[in-house]
Amino acid sequence: MEILLVLTDSSAECGKALETLKDMGEKFSAVMGVLVVLEDLYKLEKASVSLGLPIPKDTVPEAKRRILDRIQNIWRHIGGPDIGMEVVAGDLKEEVFRRLKDRRPDLIIWGCAVTSSLCRVIDEIEIPSLIIK
Repeated sequence: MEILLVLTDSSAECGKALETLKDMGEKFSAVMGVLVVLEDLYKLEKASVSLGLPIPKDTVPEAKRRILDRIQNIWRHIGGPDIGMEVVAGDLKEEVFRRLKDRRPDLIIWGCAVTSSLCRVIDEIEIPSLIIK
């Protein structure tokens, strides 16, 4: 079994979602992975280009590094095993579908705010999903 956790930020729900991933991974002896999609950062980057007000060059890589460090620290704190973690700045639907081209997990855990766009993504992927609130 393979379980993918998709996060959109590193809020309090993130810790709860990571704990759920760890628990389910242990119970099902699953291969686990984490995909963090920073959609707000992507939108900021797009807006800055279209408005002609570029953001500093290191903003996106630095934000991705900080989020990855935070997620990894939470994961270590809860005692999770070594797993693959990826942080991207992009559109949620595009990034999830890009990730699913390579591997199709048996379950996706969503640690993000429930929005209509998230519901559309879940409907389109046709993979069992669990939303952590």
